[in-house]
Amino acid sequence: MKEEIRENLIDEGIWIRGVFMILFLIAYNIAEVLILIAALFQFVAVLFTGRINKAVLRLGNNLSLFAFEVFQYLTFNTNIRPFPFSPWPDEESGADLWRDNEISEAEFEEAEKAEKAEEAEKAENIDDVKAEPNSDNDIKKADS
Repeated sequence: MKEEIRENLIDEGIWIRGVFMILFLIAYNIAEVLILIAALFQFVAVLFTGRINKAVLRLGNNLSLFAFEVFQYLTFNTNIRPFPFSPWPDEESGADLWRDNEISEAEFEEAEKAEKAEEAEKAENIDDVKAEPNSDNDIKKADS
C-alpha cells in the first residue's frame, strides 16, 4: 500500500496534470469575466436595438463550451485538455431562441386563456342542461 502511494507521489504525469489544472483554473476565471462582459453587452444591445448581436452570441456560446470543457478536465471526467491543446469550441447557437421562447410563452398564455374560457362555457352549458328536463317522466315530475 505504501509503495503504491509512493509511486503515485513520484508519478510525473499526475504532477503535470496538476500544473495544467492550475493553468486551466486561471483560464476559466478569464473566460468567466469575458462571459460576464459578453452577457452585459448583449443585454445592452438587446435593450437598445431589440435584436441579439450574433457575434457576441456566438462568442458567449463558445466561451460557455470552453468553460464546460475546462470543468470536464478539472473533474477528471476527461483526459482531453481544452483549448489550446484541443480545437476551440466553435458552434452555432440558437440565435433568436429567446425571442422564440417569448413568443411561445405568449402563445401558451393565449391558448391557456382560451382553454379556460372554453371550460367555463362548457360548465355553463352543463348547468343549463341540468336545469332542462331530460325526459317525459322528468316533465311529469316537474308538473306534479
